[in-house]
Amino acid sequence: MENAEGLLVGRELGGSTVGLIGLTPAARPMAQLLGAFGSRVIGYDPAVHSGDAVWGRWKIEPVGLHSLMEQAEVVCVLMTYFTRYHGLIGDRFLPFCRPNQVLVSLGSAALLDEEALAEVLNSGRMAAAWFDSMPPGMLEPGRPLHGVQTVQVTPRVASTTRESRVRCAWSVARRIDELLRQQNAQRSVVESPAGATPVAPIGLAAGAASA
Repeated sequence: MENAEGLLVGRELGGSTVGLIGLTPAARPMAQLLGAFGSRVIGYDPAVHSGDAVWGRWKIEPVGLHSLMEQAEVVCVLMTYFTRYHGLIGDRFLPFCRPNQVLVSLGSAALLDEEALAEVLNSGRMAAAWFDSMPPGMLEPGRPLHGVQTVQVTPRVASTTRESRVRCAWSVARRIDELLRQQNAQRSVVESPAGATPVAPIGLAAGAASA
């Protein structure tokens, strides 16, 4: 951003509002780091109900997507892409983004509507959009984002380490274990004889520690 003297100046996370779109495994440590910097963390995920306990455990305040775009000074897109979410972040939400908002996309660029994004960037309402990856040709002549100076693309390298892949695998395993525990607890209430003590499934914490 430029100040009154025309000098480029940055912004600090402390006291800012950061919006996370998508409760992927990366959202939890990101929310913890942002909280340590003094940021207010809000979030949205179309697949997770606002009353789900995971929001509280991860210390993220659930809001609607429209509200998130209006409030957040920085928006980080983490969602996993499915065809039903193609262009989800588009002209219904982007025109209402907070002035000088910065958008960081760590998920699929297909979650964003190209024309709507180009419009808010060219108008100056959104300060910048940074992409971890982008499909080939998205910046070619004739495409909406061609020539937009406030778009930056960096290569996707975070998921290429052995450790990151192990973490992803254990994250999936823990979530499956959590769902199975919930199902078994529900069955025990209905099927167990009076006074019987239901047996919980073996947890995965020990296995994760030894991996």
